[in-house]
Amino acid sequence: MSIRSFLSKASPFKRAPTLERAEEAYTQGRKADAAAMFQALAQAGSAQAYVRLGYLYERGEGVLQSFVEATRCYRCAAEQGSVPAMSRLGEIYLTGMAAPQTATPAALLRLEERAGAESLLKRLYPQGLTVAQDLAQAADWNARAADAGDAAAQARLAYQYASGLGHARDLVEAERWFAAAADQGHVAGQLGLGMLYAGSYGERRDHEAAAQWLELATAADNSTAQLCLAMLLLYGDVPRDEARGAALLQRAAKANQPAAMFHLGELYRTGVGVAQSTSEAETWLRRAANRGYLKAWVALMRLFQSGPDPDLNTAVLLCRQAADLGDGEAQYLLGQFYLAGVGVPQDPTEAARWLAKAAEQNVTAAFVRLGALHAEGLGLPQDFKAAADWFHRAAAQGDVNALYNLGTLELGGLGVPQDPASALKSYRQAAAQGSGAASLQLGMLYASGEHVPQNYELAAQWYALAGTQGLTAGLYNLAFLHFRGLGVAKDAALGVQLLEQAVEKGSVEAAWALYRQFSDDEYMPADPVEAMDWLVRAAELGSSAAACLLARKLGSNDDAVPPLERVVELLKNCAAHGHADAQATLGLMFFEGKLLPQDQARALDWFTLAARGGSAFAQAWLGDILVQGRGVPADRAAAAIWYERAAVQGHAGAIAALTSLRVAGGGDKNELAQVFELWLKAANQGHAGAQRMIGDFYLRGVGTERSVAEARRWLTASALQGHSPAMVLLAGVLLEHSSAAADHAEAVGLFRRAAALGDLDAQYNLGVCLRRGIGVTRDDAEAEQVYSAAAQQGHRSAQLALGALRAQRAKSAADWTEVARLYQLAADAGHPAAMVSLAELYEKGQGVTADRAAARMLYQKAAEAGQAAAAPAAPATKEPSKSPEFAG
Repeated sequence: MSIRSFLSKASPFKRAPTLERAEEAYTQGRKADAAAMFQALAQAGSAQAYVRLGYLYERGEGVLQSFVEATRCYRCAAEQGSVPAMSRLGEIYLTGMAAPQTATPAALLRLEERAGAESLLKRLYPQGLTVAQDLAQAADWNARAADAGDAAAQARLAYQYASGLGHARDLVEAERWFAAAADQGHVAGQLGLGMLYAGSYGERRDHEAAAQWLELATAADNSTAQLCLAMLLLYGDVPRDEARGAALLQRAAKANQPAAMFHLGELYRTGVGVAQSTSEAETWLRRAANRGYLKAWVALMRLFQSGPDPDLNTAVLLCRQAADLGDGEAQYLLGQFYLAGVGVPQDPTEAARWLAKAAEQNVTAAFVRLGALHAEGLGLPQDFKAAADWFHRAAAQGDVNALYNLGTLELGGLGVPQDPASALKSYRQAAAQGSGAASLQLGMLYASGEHVPQNYELAAQWYALAGTQGLTAGLYNLAFLHFRGLGVAKDAALGVQLLEQAVEKGSVEAAWALYRQFSDDEYMPADPVEAMDWLVRAAELGSSAAACLLARKLGSNDDAVPPLERVVELLKNCAAHGHADAQATLGLMFFEGKLLPQDQARALDWFTLAARGGSAFAQAWLGDILVQGRGVPADRAAAAIWYERAAVQGHAGAIAALTSLRVAGGGDKNELAQVFELWLKAANQGHAGAQRMIGDFYLRGVGTERSVAEARRWLTASALQGHSPAMVLLAGVLLEHSSAAADHAEAVGLFRRAAALGDLDAQYNLGVCLRRGIGVTRDDAEAEQVYSAAAQQGHRSAQLALGALRAQRAKSAADWTEVARLYQLAADAGHPAAMVSLAELYEKGQGVTADRAAARMLYQKAAEAGQAAAAPAAPATKEPSKSPEFAG
């Protein structure tokens, strides 16, 4: 055999390899032969062969797949000037390349632990399996290919400039390179320009130009362009075309775009651009969610939360799914669900946990809510400093509610140094950003002259602004300035008009005010028919108190009262919305059988609903029905349960009935001791209300030996749980039974804590301490502030005390009119001393028109209530205290 023949048989190729023969072998499916030829040609210096060999290594065709080897081949070609190789390197380094994980993490861990230095895996891939992302190299290779005119590289380079990846962010350069790619008809360039002009990368914003470029990319059937163009047509600054936007979303969604599925689902949910369809909405939103689009879970939650038949349990489950997956909005909403007890048991601690997770993801609303929870001591320890810190963080993000809350803390010196000037600044900033609450607060400050010179004209301006910002309380307060002519023209008709506007916006309080105006003949002539119309309107707006008052007026001689059927309808509407007092009223009407046919079974149903809703009145009545067996079999055990629930709320009748029930059932004459033991058991289980009751029993020696020390211990335990009535009672004990200055200071602190929780008795008692200098430096200005807070919420003793305080400095007719108004409120609420004070004004003609007949009538009412006509004003008390002026 000749040497030539031997070499011919030894060679793997019968003919010399060429690119054409290698491509022919690849086309015929002989990929190993093709790879071998490309390998030989590459080693011989062919850049094109290196590119093809890199392609085969990427896909594992004819060779063992290796991204590292593919990248090496492309680099060899690129260094020889191959533009496609440069472009492919730019693409690889921009994203990195890694083999898909087909084993579980645990299995991979075991493989790595067992793989030694000479493992098969490491012998096959000595340089590893992945090519790491390298943005600098991506920018370099994309720039080389872009300069050589490669459109795909130009689009990628533009993207890097726009996003600041491997280059400093430069939108001018991004626009230049996107345009270069787009001019070559490359869809990525067209899409990139469209997104750039749409504002996706920052400050550039030209929606008309964006739509033009996105139209070109959409024509090339690019699903991302279809999605972006749909968003412009639905929400951008171009002619709105909801139908076409929906159609584009349909195309993109069918091309498996999760974002398009989400937005299409939202269109079906809201009926925008398509016929509203809950089933279609759910279908598309679930598809988006299953493809990892987190916001779709939140949208699904809203779908199940709304509609004629909401499914709150499913809504919460969907919200929990998104929250567990890390969506900050879902975590915030889940916290709100737990806070309100919607779809889950009410759990402030769990709410705080989810809100904290949302805050970690910079959800500003969560900052505000966490601040509020710390301020209220709800689900978190009461900590005004922590509350201020959260409000500061939210305010730095521009949250107007946080600015308002921060101003409130600064005004009261809670968690931050008291700084009225800074508080006013915070309120003004919040008001300027649209906070109606801040505008209202500024109006109240200027009207009261607290921390600012009194200025009714400015107060009116702030109230008007609050009204335009959607707060009906602004219209309400402005109306009364017009009624009185304070800072504005005295115009009762305009006052009524403002109240009517507030009612139209849903203000129950304004409807009540109009009822009182046309009932009391204060600023408007009395008109019973008009008054009744507004009372009905209040009930229509959901005021169960108004519906119950209408029920009490049935059977009277008032011809303006609506028919029985209408009143029952209003009661049932309120009852259907969970108002326990309306439910209890219906129960009483069916039980008594005076206005409605007597129906013991229906009465029991309504009382049961009201009792479960927390009505102590209904709970006590239900206990009575079950004890007496009226309409139901007598059941003393069940009666005892309802009496206990009413007694926890301090219902005196329930406590007395429970005592009688225990005596009758057990034969033990010491019934109060039995009641005491019952409360003690609940108190030992940590029930704050029961702990307060036990403290009360020890204080009065009811059912046990009297012990002030034990009273203090139990009241302290209840107060530490944030039970404001216990705080008030404990403060009274400290004032009544101790002369130590430290105890008096502690009592003031308790009043402050309870007042911050909204306890009206605490606010009033704090005012007494400030007024008299008990446990605190005397401060009439702050006393007036806390009196005012309680008085505005109907506390009659606070109304009287505030009137008395302002009477001391009254100079003008307007001042005396305000004093008379406060006395009138307290007198109307049944306060005998206020009746005497108001009678004196009628005698003197101060703040009211002199009217001796009215004065005599007030003196008579006060006397019938046990108040000597000539006696000085002295607010009633609920418990013994240091001074008869305290309420407990």
